[in-house]
Amino acid sequence: MEGADLVVAGLAAGHRPQVVFLRAERALELSARLGVGGEGVPPAVYPVAERVAQKISTLETPPDVMAVFPLPERRALAALPGARGAPGGDAPSGEAGEALVVYADGIGDPGNMGTLLRAAVAFGATALATAPGSVDLYGPKTVRAGVGAVFGLHLFPEVLLADVAAALPGAAVYGLTAHEGTPLAAADLRRPAVLVVGAERPGLSDESLALVTQLVTIPLALGLPGGVESLNAGVAAAIALYEFSRRPAAPAKG
Repeated sequence: MEGADLVVAGLAAGHRPQVVFLRAERALELSARLGVGGEGVPPAVYPVAERVAQKISTLETPPDVMAVFPLPERRALAALPGARGAPGGDAPSGEAGEALVVYADGIGDPGNMGTLLRAAVAFGATALATAPGSVDLYGPKTVRAGVGAVFGLHLFPEVLLADVAAALPGAAVYGLTAHEGTPLAAADLRRPAVLVVGAERPGLSDESLALVTQLVTIPLALGLPGGVESLNAGVAAAIALYEFSRRPAAPAKG
């Protein structure tokens, strides 16, 4: 993790870094802000000079704080909030029937994935899963683009949509598409649900389309000078998740 805000987000979520590197000239100030290096069992904390920070960092201009967090253990889909046998208390919503899982279908851009993570946290999604071949949820660019959102969700990388749907009995599967679906505002959005989001250019995969129970779309102001034909995955998903957040969590039809 690179940057004080990201490290703070990880610490606030209860994650313990293995090692923390601080700019030497600000080490005492930053240690106090982060609450590292004190009593108890703190991580290893190293003040580093500029030239060392440049070697450690993946950025052209190194931040004041860099930390190494262990990757979380890979969870089985049975741990999905609302899944068969999963404790209902695992879901941030507090009830298994309100589960909303975002499924990233082949999103390869780390900036889009980071935006998707942020939107999922901001609008109360309970988990995010990715299709095999999607960009790494824990890659440096994705983590930076998500600004700490990687710590705020149950994450299930590289799983099949069919398995996600099977783990959530009675869940509706909504496919977010550019033009062919029901306008989002008019769609019957219910939970538990899986919201499938594809990359802007290829859209949803054939495998996902076969499992979608309803296609939804965001109407755009087409035909205007400078108009756009589609939204990128992160922006479109944010709008769809906001619409979910403002609807009563009515149960899906079973």
